[in-house]
Amino acid sequence: MREAKSERRYCGNCGSHNAYDYPHRVFCGKRLSEDKDPVVSTLWCCDEWNPASQECFCIKEAMKKQK
Repeated sequence: MREAKSERRYCGNCGSHNAYDYPHRVFCGKRLSEDKDPVVSTLWCCDEWNPASQECFCIKEAMKKQK
């Protein structure tokens, strides 16, 4: 298993995210459990961020699309 290596915190490299509208938006299981809108921007981050166990390419793709 490859560990996530990121200097910045984004929803896309959080352990609570799942694919939704790749690469722009992700589905957050943590927010769903808190009755909040679970669909958030890949490049956003909340206070509940936890490091993902695997690297996700959605951050790189979202940054490319943002430019």
